[in-house]
Amino acid sequence: MPIRVLLADDHAIFRRGVHSLLAEYPDIEIVGEAENSPATLRQVAEHNPDVVLLDVQMEGASGVEVARTLRQNHPHVGVIILTTFDNDEYLFGAIQAGAHAYVLKDIALQTLPETIRAVWRGERLISTQLIGRVLQQFQDLANERVRRDTGLSPEDLDILRMAAEGATNQEIANRFFWSEVTVKKRMQEISQKLGAANRVQAVAIAIRRGLI
Repeated sequence: MPIRVLLADDHAIFRRGVHSLLAEYPDIEIVGEAENSPATLRQVAEHNPDVVLLDVQMEGASGVEVARTLRQNHPHVGVIILTTFDNDEYLFGAIQAGAHAYVLKDIALQTLPETIRAVWRGERLISTQLIGRVLQQFQDLANERVRRDTGLSPEDLDILRMAAEGATNQEIANRFFWSEVTVKKRMQEISQKLGAANRVQAVAIAIRRGLI
């Protein structure tokens, strides 16, 4: 049985190009085309595809919203966002909506059939040029979780950064308009939050945990 694919994009020329390309692969079958969001949802219900190729901007609901609806109502359908847009709003919105893949239209067309096969197998994919941003987002989320778990405030992190750069207590005091006594007290509190014995240990732990 070939992989049943629905192509949803508001540009007819692009749809024809993709349709022509995929027609060369006997294990992939285009079962329908849609030019807007309402038509996409109707055709998914009608044709029951295995995979949907979905543009992020179409008439009606956005591709991200359609992806979310498909994941809720047709969880067996693989969703591939195929778009020219590489901005964070669409990228992370699609990931949060449950899309299985986010690929840019300027990818080599030869990779599209394998992307479809991979999503049909249950894999998740992102265009190579976007991976760094996704990893950075996960790193930022992980760092924020560590910060919350330790009880450190953003101000505490600023103090640690200055200490890591070699700032003296007086320089930190000048930065925050504090006395040196206040800086020493804050460093003690920060060290306690991190389970460190002293300032040097606190900085080392913060660096190791990716907090600064």
